[in-house]
Amino acid sequence: MVTVAGLRDAALGGLDRAVAEWAELAAALDALVGRATTGVGGPLRASHWTGADADAAARTVAARGEQVAVAAQEARCVLTVLDTAAEQLRAAQREVRARLMEAAGAGFTVSEDGRAAPADAGRTADAATVERRLAEPVRRAAEIDDRCARALARLHPTPAPDWADTAADRVAVTALAGLRPGTIPKGDPAAAARWWAGLSATDRARYQAAYPALLGATDGLPTQVRDRANRVALAEAKAAVTAELATARAERDAAGRVDDARRRLRVTDLKGRLAAIGSLEAVLGSAADLFLMGFDARDDGRAIVAIGNPDRAAHTAVYVPGTGARLAHIGADVARMRSLWQAAGRLTDPGEVSAITWVGYDAPDTLVHAVSTSYADTAAPALATFLRGVGVAQGIETNRHLTVIGHSYGSVVLGQAAQRDEGLLVKDVIVVGSPGIHVTRAADLDLDPRHVWVGAAHDDMVVALGSGAHAPAVDGGGGRPRRVTPDDAGFGANRFTTDGAEGHSEYWSTRRPTALDNQAAIVVGNYAAVRLLWGARP
Repeated sequence: MVTVAGLRDAALGGLDRAVAEWAELAAALDALVGRATTGVGGPLRASHWTGADADAAARTVAARGEQVAVAAQEARCVLTVLDTAAEQLRAAQREVRARLMEAAGAGFTVSEDGRAAPADAGRTADAATVERRLAEPVRRAAEIDDRCARALARLHPTPAPDWADTAADRVAVTALAGLRPGTIPKGDPAAAARWWAGLSATDRARYQAAYPALLGATDGLPTQVRDRANRVALAEAKAAVTAELATARAERDAAGRVDDARRRLRVTDLKGRLAAIGSLEAVLGSAADLFLMGFDARDDGRAIVAIGNPDRAAHTAVYVPGTGARLAHIGADVARMRSLWQAAGRLTDPGEVSAITWVGYDAPDTLVHAVSTSYADTAAPALATFLRGVGVAQGIETNRHLTVIGHSYGSVVLGQAAQRDEGLLVKDVIVVGSPGIHVTRAADLDLDPRHVWVGAAHDDMVVALGSGAHAPAVDGGGGRPRRVTPDDAGFGANRFTTDGAEGHSEYWSTRRPTALDNQAAIVVGNYAAVRLLWGARP
């Protein structure tokens, strides 16, 4: 039972020490997950060991890493509860001490249990007022104590990783702590970076416990912070979809012969979403140098995956894929960037290059949908903000050597983003297989045309077929209009060779690497090595 004297004299420093110790534990567990990934999982995947035993070992390492990741998130939940208790009990303690001083100044003596005795026997009514004022912070402290004790009781360890349980714990702890998502700056990477830098280690852990998905989606935060938060969000999303699928299957089976198309479609949709999440998990489990900078399981799903940490890279490429891009296909897009990352890495020192796959938008599903600019209009602000965030997270407002690459409809997104007030804030722009970017001149991208690069295979039909929707028309002579795509000499960009590349999807081929090698040279700023059909190098 909380009393006036007990609250007045409570030594709350022990709670502060416990918060610090739990914060240290969470950080140590995070570091352990990182070491398991880079020191055990990475070498295991890079080894030549194959077969059933190798697969079993990889699964065991992944499972142990997941257990530690769950423990780290639960540790952050514990410290959030303890920190909330310390903060709110300290506020109640300050209030009861202030009211005791007021009572003493008014001539009242207060007992250990909060009874007020006036020096003047005729002031009994005033004594009752003093007691009520003292009872309020005591009552509040008792409620805080009870709520926090119950919250800690639910944070019990489980024999196996249970992200659904962890997600429920997170929601409960967030409500207890009163943390509000609106305090996390959105849409302004510089403001987000300042906000994060101004937080204490404890407050950072509190937000990591409360809002992993929001932190993971916040441009301007350090890549490692986003990666850790997004992996939690990914695990929670998988647990939620798995549970939803089990419920949907049970409802379908219970319906028996009266099962309807709606139930079957729901099961099919959830299976597809779970498979898409599995595709991303497979990518993240394939190498130790991957960072999950963005994740969203809704609709077709979205993901932003970096090879190498862009915060530390001297040269960073951001790749925007086009029609058909979605979470389920993330593996193929990341594989393209792996090829580019390796090719660029051969031209500079180790650790100097990062290659990011940005499936951070709802791409058109088919070529029929791709004639619309609505997808690009919606995606452009997100791409522009992400690119600014990459520069801010590198520690400087003006980016290091940052290159953005748009393939197919991705170049339309790039073009729309470039025409925004803030522009792209990049050093180089590469478009390949582009159907047009809604401008007629490279200079209209608000960039030195010498830093605009174009590649187009000789038989890439998308360039011609899509031009009617995305390439502006100019006077082609004789009163006949002519569509201007970026590979047109009149566009004013540097067109590099793509010898050997065929069709719409071989710009990152390692078998016929001309286009790949040219892009790699641009990414590292080795412009003299780029083989041009026409144009002017920087």
